[in-house]
Amino acid sequence: MRLLFSALLLSFSAPAFAFPEMVRHHYVNCNACHVNPSGGGLLTEYGRGMSGEVLSTWHYENESLFLHGALKPEKLPSFLNVGGDVRAVQVHRESRQVREGRYILMQTALEGAATVGPVSAVASYFAPDRKNHVHGELGRFYLLGNVTDAFQLKAGRFLPAFGIADPHHILSTRQSLGFGYGSNRDAAEAHYSGEQWHGALGVSRSRLDSALRQKEESVSFQLEKFFSDSYRVGVSAWRGETEQMRRWLWSLHGILGFTEHSYLLSETTWQNRQSKTPGSAWEMGIFHFSRVGYEFFQGFHLTALGDISETNISQPDSLTVMAGGGPIWYPRPHLEFELVFTQRKILRQSREWEDYAYLMLHYYL
Repeated sequence: MRLLFSALLLSFSAPAFAFPEMVRHHYVNCNACHVNPSGGGLLTEYGRGMSGEVLSTWHYENESLFLHGALKPEKLPSFLNVGGDVRAVQVHRESRQVREGRYILMQTALEGAATVGPVSAVASYFAPDRKNHVHGELGRFYLLGNVTDAFQLKAGRFLPAFGIADPHHILSTRQSLGFGYGSNRDAAEAHYSGEQWHGALGVSRSRLDSALRQKEESVSFQLEKFFSDSYRVGVSAWRGETEQMRRWLWSLHGILGFTEHSYLLSETTWQNRQSKTPGSAWEMGIFHFSRVGYEFFQGFHLTALGDISETNISQPDSLTVMAGGGPIWYPRPHLEFELVFTQRKILRQSREWEDYAYLMLHYYL
């Protein structure tokens, strides 16, 4: 049981706060609302405004500002941007053999950015452990330099751009491939963000004390095309190598805003990996998720999710299938509630379906 909930903690924890489905409101570039050109994390002043005007059901003037407007921007140094996130989840898992649940404190981060000229220094501090205790920890930090309006350089410790930067790290395209909680890497990355294209090229190295528990040296590439200001499609590639294995990843993804109320997020990733043991064969796996959503009124969404992965297509018992959905509600700026019910089957454990559900609360400063 301890191993189960350790896995749940890693699956649900989210180091970044991102809403890729905002593409339906014609925000195809992440850096319109986020300091990070890959999306997630600290919001810009414009992003805070949109969290009230577009994302939330209700809001009062200046509510979306830091600390709900209690501390006005003019009271802070002009070069300083401060924010933070707290996430908690109640998880439930039930089958004929087991019935169990647990409360998990997923994220407690204070994040800030100091900007001098074209350079910003960004850092995120504090993190919970598996016993829901909060510790001082510098989990993510980087320098971001604006070479031009469209070209940026980034170096520090962060998660490189690959696929959809979705905060639901339970997805097979995130945690299963090493892009989930605790996977920040020592990295350098170049970004181009234009009116119709986004590209990223980077090098990175994971750490032994990360969730990967190994040092993987990697080169990554991403290229995305924007259509009609509400469609974002892209490809990603990854070449990684450790002392024990090497792997290639290829990904196709789309973030599609059909209308201002309906949207689809979908990603498929293929992984080829090989142990460095002499005579080892290449193993191919496939990972896919799709999530469709509809906003019934401002701030209230219903979503449906499908997720399927097969870590080694030559071994049928490596298949995992999950399907379900539920409501997401942003009642006011700074608040998010998500309730998800799914049916899940992990063939390596059982051929029977199990109930898998969670209630998540997210509060951002």
